[in-house]
Amino acid sequence: MELFHSPHQYLYNLQTTSSSTAKKIWRKTIKEKWNNECAYCGSEENLTLDHVIPLSNGGLDATPNIVCCCRDCNHNKSHNKWDDWFMQKDFFSHERYEKILEWMNPPLVENLYSYKPRRNNCT
Repeated sequence: MELFHSPHQYLYNLQTTSSSTAKKIWRKTIKEKWNNECAYCGSEENLTLDHVIPLSNGGLDATPNIVCCCRDCNHNKSHNKWDDWFMQKDFFSHERYEKILEWMNPPLVENLYSYKPRRNNCT
């Protein structure tokens, strides 16, 4: 299934009929995009979702700020700055670090329509 920016877009795009189902689909799709393993340590046990930048530190409740994460990493990271916390861990890997950065900065969608400037002929 396509990964939308938030659960609300599953409702808007008529993928589901209730907000609870939309949230379940959104959460499941994020975990699938991370191959059902923790973005930080690679564990496949007790998976949750983690706000890379915590909501309390100004993070958004949107797909680019949420990664699949094991419960241990989620609790251990808490409200710390994710990259400082991650670099101090024994399981730190440049590959995972780059993957998280790429996830947080998705490519911009190109405008599929080009509009020519219009002149106002009513003068």
